[in-house]
Amino acid sequence: MTAQMSDLAPGQHALGGWLDQEVRDAMTPGVIAIPADASLPRVYDALIMHRVHAVLVVERLGGRPVGWISARGILRMAAAPATFRTAGQAVCEPAQTISPSATLRDAIAVMSDAGATHLLVAHGDDAMPEGVLSDLDLVRSAARR
Repeated sequence: MTAQMSDLAPGQHALGGWLDQEVRDAMTPGVIAIPADASLPRVYDALIMHRVHAVLVVERLGGRPVGWISARGILRMAAAPATFRTAGQAVCEPAQTISPSATLRDAIAVMSDAGATHLLVAHGDDAMPEGVLSDLDLVRSAARR
């Protein structure tokens, strides 16, 4: 017997739950990164030029992820005194990593636990990232179901 839409739990459909998709199928390939010692105007330029909601801040030497600066974080900082001068000082979200083979359900759990809106997609914390999974990518996947 085929399941009807009304018979399914929220987040599921007759072809399977969208939450069971792999992260690699929903991620945005590549990562926009900026060194921790970059100025805030360079961060603004990167967000605008690449039309993204967040950029990854990395250590200049070694490229280790420090965290994310998001457009929302920048707006929060706008009301604060000008104590943030570099990208590293303005990080507003942790850099969390998720495997490309993890499910979108797993990704939502990691985002919720970490208070994150973006996840690096890589085969481990020390591996080169393949892409980024954002909360907007998750909404896009839900809409395609």
